[in-house]
Amino acid sequence: MVKGKSKNELTNYRRKKKNVTPIMITLVMVMGMFVGIGSFSVVYSYMMADSEGEISTDNFSANDIAGQAQANLIGSDIDAVVIGVDKGNESGNSTITFKNLKNNTVNTVTVTEKSIMPKATTVENIYVGEIYTYIFDKDKNLKELKPCEAAWSFSDTGARINKTAKLVKFGIEAKEHKDSSYKYDENIISVKDKNGNQLTLENISPMDTVKLTGYNNGTVDKVYSIVIELGHGSLELRNINNIKNAKVTVDGTDTAVDVSNPFVALGEGTHSVVVKGKNISDITKEVTISANETYVLDLSKVVVNTGALTVYSNVNDYTLYINDKEYDEDQSILLPYGEYKVRASKSGYAEFTGSVTIDEDQNTLRVKLQKLNQSGTVTLSAVPSDAEIYINDNYIGKGTVKAQLALGSYVAKAVCPGYESQSKQINVSVDGQEISGSFELTKEQ
Repeated sequence: MVKGKSKNELTNYRRKKKNVTPIMITLVMVMGMFVGIGSFSVVYSYMMADSEGEISTDNFSANDIAGQAQANLIGSDIDAVVIGVDKGNESGNSTITFKNLKNNTVNTVTVTEKSIMPKATTVENIYVGEIYTYIFDKDKNLKELKPCEAAWSFSDTGARINKTAKLVKFGIEAKEHKDSSYKYDENIISVKDKNGNQLTLENISPMDTVKLTGYNNGTVDKVYSIVIELGHGSLELRNINNIKNAKVTVDGTDTAVDVSNPFVALGEGTHSVVVKGKNISDITKEVTISANETYVLDLSKVVVNTGALTVYSNVNDYTLYINDKEYDEDQSILLPYGEYKVRASKSGYAEFTGSVTIDEDQNTLRVKLQKLNQSGTVTLSAVPSDAEIYINDNYIGKGTVKAQLALGSYVAKAVCPGYESQSKQINVSVDGQEISGSFELTKEQ
């Protein structure tokens, strides 16, 4: 406590002291700023003065600053990306142009006999987009070139190129880097296959296995090199249209196949292909896909499953037709899997028509012929000879046909593609009657 002062007086004294302190501090800071500005002006004028004591009007240029920065890096390790390679200048020497990954400055150095390179590395196999650490001397000669330890790299599938945003994006096909994206510079990025052949961004497919190499400058991850380690080709399932209800799986995954365009894009390497169908036994094939090539799997020689057809009828001595081919009633019938038209006929009986599907090892067909108590014989012919003849919408045959019909009225019709169809009324009114008729079809207008 201050001696001689009351409690109230002491409180007022402390309040006034607190109010004065910020004011004093502010005054000191302002005075310091004026002193600093004045000092800087004097020093700046002195520095800019020439030998005669006058102020110089020359200014420092950006090139001067950049050049000085490069000079300060002589003998230092510099992380950089290759943006140009000249394999022989006028003096016969090769040059490499680097872009500093830290400050984006550009520097061109000369490769000499004394330049130290990584094993098996020459100017001929150095490409734009590759990342190195390099050292140069005061004469801008390449002193040493070595792998950049700060660069990152990884391999994955699922890469897609967004040329609008200049991004390499990894989608659902990616194994480890799904939903990741990396910037790129279209003027610098290098795209090669595993053999070193130069490619473009358009050559990259999501099914390819690609190796990305890039660098993080502290602000952004940017990719500079893409190597397609495993590319893609295609599998042609030739003649797959011969297989009924064909289903294809590749490496255990169902794969949609268009019979009109039976090509399946596959990644480079060996794949297990299984083809299933209603009329074939399962086919399993190991196929090896090469980059940018097509493997042809020809299914024309696939053995189609066959099934035995046993026919049962209520009569004997009848004639059987399957797809218009005649079979004896006691003949063993083996047919490839599929659907067939069936006819059966016998004198004195109405003709049987129907169909049968062969889809098992053993198949049966029951043919029931209805006896005609009173009937007539109808013989019909058509021009052209491949016209189909129907009686009451039941297919009879082509060209010239004969049918046994019960007494009654019928409509006979001849049909042929490209021709006008014709119909005739047939009346079988007397037992044993024989009726003949013909069709001459005219072409459609």
